[in-house]
Amino acid sequence: MSYIGFIPARAGSERVKYKNTRPFAGYDGGLLELKLLQLSRVSRLSRIIVSSNDPAVLEYAATFSRERDHRVEPCERPNEYGTGATSMETFIKDYIAHLSKDGTMLWTHVTHPFVRADTYDRALDEYERARTTGCDSLVSVNRVQKFLWKDGRPFNYDNTLEKWPRSQDLEPLWDINHAIYIMPFDVMRTAGDRITPKSHFFEIGEDVAMDIDWEEQFLLVEEIARARIEQGRSLL
Repeated sequence: MSYIGFIPARAGSERVKYKNTRPFAGYDGGLLELKLLQLSRVSRLSRIIVSSNDPAVLEYAATFSRERDHRVEPCERPNEYGTGATSMETFIKDYIAHLSKDGTMLWTHVTHPFVRADTYDRALDEYERARTTGCDSLVSVNRVQKFLWKDGRPFNYDNTLEKWPRSQDLEPLWDINHAIYIMPFDVMRTAGDRITPKSHFFEIGEDVAMDIDWEEQFLLVEEIARARIEQGRSLL
């Protein structure tokens, strides 16, 4: 089976300036370098597409391809698909789904620095098992078992039966964390989306799924990354 890695990294982040390539936890190429190193350890990927309208990202990806892993392919993204105003639906249907005629995409983001190669390998293994049961794709999720309320009443438990059940007894909900999507390109073209009713949920821990959306998160996650490195824990 042909798997193609996909990293979207558009220019002009408003909340975290230069988040893709600014130095991060000892990696001079930042989150982009770290993610490319992680994906380079996933042997089942035949290609690793880096889609961006940021010259710095494209230049770094090209250098990485020449010097470290020829599977990396910088792909210049048309500006109409590279602004904050671009809807995700349009980005998926009109751009991503057509990056390859054949094969299966493994879509990930640089802003999940703790998703390592072994997690991607486990996701691919689980996807291949799930396909035998009729699933057509895989989406990474976090389990949510918290006391959630909506419209003045509990949302995910019945407090007329027990006011405070044990949290582990709550029926789990699933938070799509955007760390990993695995889907054949033809399924994406048909669905017009990166999730379908037949998607398999792949649970990962919150310590793995940490995401960077804000400057404060960048600084906090960087400190956690440095601490893990000092403890001898690989980020790769």
